[in-house]
Amino acid sequence: MSEPAVEVSAYRFALYSGAERLGLAAERGQPIALFADEATARAHGRRLYGEFAEVVELGEGEELRP
Repeated sequence: MSEPAVEVSAYRFALYSGAERLGLAAERGQPIALFADEATARAHGRRLYGEFAEVVELGEGEELRP
């Protein structure tokens, strides 16, 4: 059985750790995870990173840099 195709564009909420705010990183860097639902992204971020978590909605056609 083949797995159903995943629509990558549905995952438009990026979770960042906020490490740059603590001086642990020079810049924001890559997101920790992508989510289809903003509320889930925020809840996961709060649980892992507390007040430092940042959720950003990716724009249409916006790509993450490698």
